Amino acid sequence: MSQHKFVGALAGLALLAGCGGGEGSTPAPETTSQGLTWEEFLSVVYQEPDTGVFIADGDTTFTSEKALREFYEQNVKNGQLILHTAGGTDAKWSDTQKKNITYCVSTSFGSNYSRAVTLLADAAAAWEQVANVDFVYLSAQDATCTASNNNVVFDVRPVNSGGQYMARAFFPNESRAYRNVLIDNTAWGGSPPVTLLGIIRHELGHTLGFRHEHTRPESGTCFEDNNWRALTTYDAASVMHYPHCNGSQAGDLVLTAKDIQGVQALYGAPGTNPPPPPVGTPATDTRSGSIARNGTANFGPYTVLAGTTFKVVMTGTGDPDLYVRFGAAPTTTAYNCRPYLSGAAETCELTVPSGQTSAYVQVRGYAAGTYSLNISYSKP
Repeated sequence: MSQHKFVGALAGLALLAGCGGGEGSTPAPETTSQGLTWEEFLSVVYQEPDTGVFIADGDTTFTSEKALREFYEQNVKNGQLILHTAGGTDAKWSDTQKKNITYCVSTSFGSNYSRAVTLLADAAAAWEQVANVDFVYLSAQDATCTASNNNVVFDVRPVNSGGQYMARAFFPNESRAYRNVLIDNTAWGGSPPVTLLGIIRHELGHTLGFRHEHTRPESGTCFEDNNWRALTTYDAASVMHYPHCNGSQAGDLVLTAKDIQGVQALYGAPGTNPPPPPVGTPATDTRSGSIARNGTANFGPYTVLAGTTFKVVMTGTGDPDLYVRFGAAPTTTAYNCRPYLSGAAETCELTVPSGQTSAYVQVRGYAAGTYSLNISYSKP
């Protein structure tokens, strides 16, 4: 569980997830050593056996070993704390998607199923009451509520991590397979002041794109990284701030006035009508080729219309990486989308930001391979 503040998360790796902290308990402070070798670091990072996702800092997710290795090289190798890196743009839902964030709750919760349904509804209501977002529960999908269910935006499932974390979530720019809210079996017990409902409120903050508030320098501890954009001034009581990281919230994890200010800055106040969707001319492009290790292949610019969807689906062999950026060609540090998965199967699906008129696509060889791209978008 993490208590974070509303710092609009920057997209890129899109890996920040849930948080540890059971009902009535808060996670123990993380300990990190300076000068860890990659092997030493990898040996202490938990990996979910069913998803292969790596969990660092209690609730930060890395969807591939190479993403974790990049994080290590940039933040751990020289003794910094555990965190994720970013590509430079806000991770948030589009004006259309923010009103239809659908989810299911797995029936595999068993005796805790009804409680899980209620917890998610109550936590979602806390955000819906103060911001122009809607979490939509699709109970018809509960019997098949898995990471492969494409009828929902995200799934809610039980997990047995052995107490590695209490819950974890995702950022809006994660691909569907990694958009999960997982609740550990150990999270159901405990005592006040921190409740499981408070933890789920915090987790849903992640799903809206909000980082841990304690990553800010003002907290004086628990630094994660600099990949965030402030929406409000620092708030030690935020629902997104770990209590043990110099947090000031003595009770449960609840939304503060600054939390409300921040989420409204990103999504608007409840009931705000989004602008009508733009109308463009559908267009497609297909590209294919081979790529050497560290080689690049660039495509574009594609003339695009703000507010419409730009989607690239890549398949192939080996381990090429897909990059998409608006306004300029992508680099290894500047991009709007980079799934950074193992293998060639990667997808970028983005809403063209306001003011942008061009999109660029790049394939970079993490390892040698082949690629096929299917690009779909709307022209003015």
